[in-house]
Amino acid sequence: MGQRQGRSLIDRPEHMNVTTLFINGAIRTMDRARPTAEAIAADASGRILALGTTAELRDLAGPDTTVVDLGGRFVMPGIVDFHMHVISGMTTRLRSFAIDAGDDFEAVLMRVRKAAEGKPEGAWLTGSAYGATALADIEKLGIEAKRLLDEASGGRPVLLTHGSLHGAFANGAALAAAGIDASTADPAGGRIVRVDGEVTGLLEESAMWIVDGAVPALGDGEIVDVARAAVGYFNSVGVTGFSDAQSTPEMIAAFRTLDNAGELSTWAGFHLSASRTCSTWSKEAEEFLSRHEAACGPHMVAGNAKIFLDGVPSLKTAAMIAAYPGTNEHGEMYLSPDELFAEIAAHDRQGIGVKVHAVGDAAICRVLDAVERVRAENGDNGPWHHIAHGQYIPHEDIPRMKRLRVIADLNPPMWFVNHASLAHERVVGKERYATVWPIRTMLEAGVTMAVGSDWMTVFPELSPWQSLAGLLTRADPSGRLPGVHSPHEAITLDQALPLMTRNGAQGMGLGDKTGQLAPGFSADFIVLDRDLHAVEPRAIADTKVLKTFFEGREVYTA
Repeated sequence: MGQRQGRSLIDRPEHMNVTTLFINGAIRTMDRARPTAEAIAADASGRILALGTTAELRDLAGPDTTVVDLGGRFVMPGIVDFHMHVISGMTTRLRSFAIDAGDDFEAVLMRVRKAAEGKPEGAWLTGSAYGATALADIEKLGIEAKRLLDEASGGRPVLLTHGSLHGAFANGAALAAAGIDASTADPAGGRIVRVDGEVTGLLEESAMWIVDGAVPALGDGEIVDVARAAVGYFNSVGVTGFSDAQSTPEMIAAFRTLDNAGELSTWAGFHLSASRTCSTWSKEAEEFLSRHEAACGPHMVAGNAKIFLDGVPSLKTAAMIAAYPGTNEHGEMYLSPDELFAEIAAHDRQGIGVKVHAVGDAAICRVLDAVERVRAENGDNGPWHHIAHGQYIPHEDIPRMKRLRVIADLNPPMWFVNHASLAHERVVGKERYATVWPIRTMLEAGVTMAVGSDWMTVFPELSPWQSLAGLLTRADPSGRLPGVHSPHEAITLDQALPLMTRNGAQGMGLGDKTGQLAPGFSADFIVLDRDLHAVEPRAIADTKVLKTFFEGREVYTA
């Protein structure tokens, strides 16, 4: 529905049944036809009937209409986070201990000792997420690091996750529980790091799945509890839509339980682990895609698949055209060109979009080559496909993204100076890092982009506002770390907000339901403590959500 229908309804109020009228707001709608408004009229289902000035809409209130005064506050559509790891992230938040990205290994050991206090013998300890400083210490210590971790945990099994989520460090007890010893072969697509033949405890890519599989899994009821907690957390930071980037049938069933009970106060999208490159792959996940519509509730979509093509720069597993400085290493890709084409083409024929994890320039080129073959074979009208991350896209390939209808799934938020981005810069070199995240260039080329947090990669707290500030400045919003990453690629607030709202909804296949405030759309919006247009860009990082509304219902109040 467009703005024309909204105006016709205002002209004929007898056709409207306004259940809730929101007035006196400074509303940014993300609707190109009407960018601003003061008031929103919604029906009992939470659908927007009209927008306008308070004076225009006030007369629409009937005797049973609830009138909500927004107090002149800044209002915008809820955040649509285009890339998250919902269950693993929330499980970590609820059950694991936090590791600061800047911690050295001694600080990590202190956190392990504290986490072990009072825990029964044999209880698993999981921590997330160590960064470059701790990793360098672990590598320098070699076998001794594993012994120190055993000692700190009192012999309890420990699995620590790297900030990239593509590596881990396990102690001797955890390795034993997973059946890893000196005779264990490296799995396909992964590496068990060794010194003189002895396992150090460092695990890269698919090797970490072996130990992760030994950690006690959540039961069905526990998954529902974690999903419920995640929804509440998301609403508290302004998220009213998310796209999970590596999903399982069990996860989707948990959210269906919430949706059936009326507890799902966010739109939920899922990318099935239907490729053997995914750590959570299963035959059930592959088969699920054929019945994804029937398995979803009214606020859910699951018609997308996930593929991992390469790793991450910090572990030198992202696939690069030129070798990493000072090495002969180029990273690796987990599928050949023909294998990647076959997987994407098969999904494309079924109307299934594919999100491909591709970080390095070599991997990104391979994805675009594959999609080009798919479009030639299946036609140009198939579903949108996504490149997840895509930090090192060659500038000459940017026009191909637009032409092939490939969405740039921008995340994690490393376009500004932070511990993780500085670690990447050290690994790939300043010259190569200067080309990373060409967001303004892609925007000006007409590439469709959407922002995701990749939560909880890099940052343990979910902060859309820190990400937004970084898009505008390319500098550390806190001011703690000096410098700016490629300031010429910074964008404006008006350019950035649609990437975090409207575009994410469109990429999820929900572009006619949420992501903007317009007649016919769901009344999903947030009330903020500051006018984003009236403060310095760095101050946006400290934004607080005062209220979150989903389908016109208040689902969070600060």
